[in-house]
Amino acid sequence: MKKTLYFLLLLICACVLGGVLGNVSSGSFAWLGYSRGFDFQPGTFINTDVISLTFGISMSISVAQVIFIIIAIYAYIKTVGKVVPDGK
Repeated sequence: MKKTLYFLLLLICACVLGGVLGNVSSGSFAWLGYSRGFDFQPGTFINTDVISLTFGISMSISVAQVIFIIIAIYAYIKTVGKVVPDGK
């Protein structure tokens, strides 16, 4: 369980840092900010006078985030034994 939480923490940090780097990159490093998105918004599910319920999903990932995710996976493989030792 601890190893899974450690892995998720690394992935979340990688996505956040990659997103920040992708947003601030410019000049010769503008390619780091290139991103592709995915949207699925089927429309309004319930529409009454009081409430409107809509379900959808939207994702966008940049080159910098992919690079940081790869680094996070490598860091997890190298450090998981030291950070989260097997308790007996």
